[in-house]
Amino acid sequence: MTGKPAGDVMDKNLLIDQACDIYCHGLARIDALGPNRRLVFTVPSVDSTGYQQVVVKLILPAELMVTLAYMAAGTDRDTISPDLIALETGRAN
Repeated sequence: MTGKPAGDVMDKNLLIDQACDIYCHGLARIDALGPNRRLVFTVPSVDSTGYQQVVVKLILPAELMVTLAYMAAGTDRDTISPDLIALETGRAN
């Protein structure tokens, strides 16, 4: 990602995707690691009822979390203000 500021989304046509897909059941927690965040994803354990097994620990720069939120919501960052989103107190539906 040379020449692009952190938080920008890379052109999909420039990705070489050799990563495995891993299904995650839930996000267990987000840890602060200095200026970064570690997202810990889990799946239900098949051996121990009620327990979760960690399958992915992903460390991201904290400023990328905003971009990730926009991408997950399927919205364009240039058309929606984070200040307006912060004022929302309830669900849209």
